[in-house]
Amino acid sequence: MVVAVVVTAVVGFALSTSRGATGPSAASVVGTAGKTAPPANYVAMGSSFAAGPGEGPVVDRRCLRTGDNYPHQVAAALGLKLIDVTCSGSTAAELLTGPERKHSKVRPQVEAVDQNTSLVTITTGGNDLDFVGRIISQACNNMRALGLSHCGSGRMPPPPPNPTDYGRLEQSLVDAVEAVQARSPKARVILVDYTPVVAIEAPPCQLLPLLPWEVEQDAQIAAAMSAVNQRVADRTGAQHLTTASVAALHSACAPEPWIRGFGSKMVFHPNAAGKTGIADLVVASVR
Repeated sequence: MVVAVVVTAVVGFALSTSRGATGPSAASVVGTAGKTAPPANYVAMGSSFAAGPGEGPVVDRRCLRTGDNYPHQVAAALGLKLIDVTCSGSTAAELLTGPERKHSKVRPQVEAVDQNTSLVTITTGGNDLDFVGRIISQACNNMRALGLSHCGSGRMPPPPPNPTDYGRLEQSLVDAVEAVQARSPKARVILVDYTPVVAIEAPPCQLLPLLPWEVEQDAQIAAAMSAVNQRVADRTGAQHLTTASVAALHSACAPEPWIRGFGSKMVFHPNAAGKTGIADLVVASVR
């Protein structure tokens, strides 16, 4: 049996609707039929870049979790029983604590991991740094200045993350990985970067209405988050799967984008091709 934990540090967009809804938190459980032996458990954890909102069949309305997200595709490819607790709007810190919002009934995602878990994916980090929110603010402000859109509130984007912000994210991920390892000691841990949104190499386009210096700055932040993943891997004995090599081909302005561009529902989040592309990378890293 391949025993693996995949930690995908990716960005999720903080959605008030997903954080504040009432009702119990129900994991999406998908089994593999026709097996003579029960399949190993695969627990998917993280935020919206794992939950897959925006298109596809919704299996959990509160968390905007879809049935074609990359965890579902990974489970199908590897013949694993999926326990999907991904939730749009979650942060790395909340993987262990659950949402900070009062009266939320969403349980800490790490509680889904047990001795029978052979694979775990964690897709998180962007909400800790307001990464996607930053890109949305930049795009909306640029379009408003041109009189082409009235989206957003006109608020200025937040300042770039500082070393303290990255350090806090790193420690949250280390804590999450170590908690997974404690609950499933034989786990193999892989940290996977999130679906690329921007790429310096890609030409400008209407799907990503950013100024050149904004593209460069956002690409630097994405690279810094990838560096956080590598440091977490070094500290915990995990592996790191980077997506930087596919950014030029699959960012928002690339020839084959894996990201929905400006004007789309759940803007700057993985599209159907992106969900499949990340799933393929994860499967290849496990096999």
